[in-house]
Amino acid sequence: MDSRELFDLVLVVVAGLLAYTETFGFADPRATLAEIIAVLATLDIRVYLVLGGLFGMSFVAYLVVYLPKKDARSARP
Repeated sequence: MDSRELFDLVLVVVAGLLAYTETFGFADPRATLAEIIAVLATLDIRVYLVLGGLFGMSFVAYLVVYLPKKDARSARP
């Protein structure tokens, strides 16, 4: 693993921990996990469809835009 990737991973973990403690404080983690699951379970199906569509579009864009550029750069004559 590259040192930059490790640094980025540490930043993501720290940001996640800060966001969690800012939102829920230092409460019981089991209770907050149950609250998160309850909120996700009560969301409308349209929210999941929109999120799935956004993920799908991002994946297709990755396949169509990024991978051909990467392949063209790595191809040797």
